[in-house]
Amino acid sequence: MKMMRKSRLGVAVAGTLLCSAMAALADGPMVLTNGQLDRVTAGAAIVVSSTDAQAAGALALVGTSSNSVVTGGVSPFRGQPGLTNSGGAADGTAVAVGTNLGLQGQPPPSSATSVTTAGVAEGNLVINSTFNQTVHGAGGVTAQVGWTFVSGSWVGL
Repeated sequence: MKMMRKSRLGVAVAGTLLCSAMAALADGPMVLTNGQLDRVTAGAAIVVSSTDAQAAGALALVGTSSNSVVTGGVSPFRGQPGLTNSGGAADGTAVAVGTNLGLQGQPPPSSATSVTTAGVAEGNLVINSTFNQTVHGAGGVTAQVGWTFVSGSWVGL
């Protein structure tokens, strides 16, 4: 009986979230000006971050976070709105702990993490720096961190 009530509650929450997302939609499509289209389709930076963690054992704790930011500039070249400076950064962290706390007769504990960051930028001078590191610690702790920085600019035109 309790399981059925929890299932109904889960369906109700999911339905509410879906309906509220639909209510947030704009009035419909709109025509963009040439200036707005230039900013949408012209030079840009794209960054992504994906994180995941899993743990198993008598005590299993997981945590993930992911952030990204992209910025664009104004073209320094008159009449060339597509030649803008752009940059972006993304980071991700994942931590997992799986331990049996010394309890005997339990399946073996485990922990694993996954962090992926990537990015691209446009220009004739592009900087792309990515770092990803995993640490396995005592007591079943696995931690992973990653970040990506990209910058693109048009130089010497």
